[in-house]
Amino acid sequence: MGTLLRLKKYLSREQSEGSQYECLTCHATFERQPQVCPNCGGYDIRSTEWLDSGGRPPEERA
Repeated sequence: MGTLLRLKKYLSREQSEGSQYECLTCHATFERQPQVCPNCGGYDIRSTEWLDSGGRPPEERA
């Protein structure tokens, strides 16, 4: 397997396992929650746990 294919496989595995936050504007994923999305400049970055439960933060679900 070529070096680039191994790197691509590693990065896609790391992104799917470690991403805990997602930008709702561009759907980029992150391990840590940034204040501003480095990809699009958006401010609406949510925990994937919130997104799995309807997209609303816990305080808004009640």
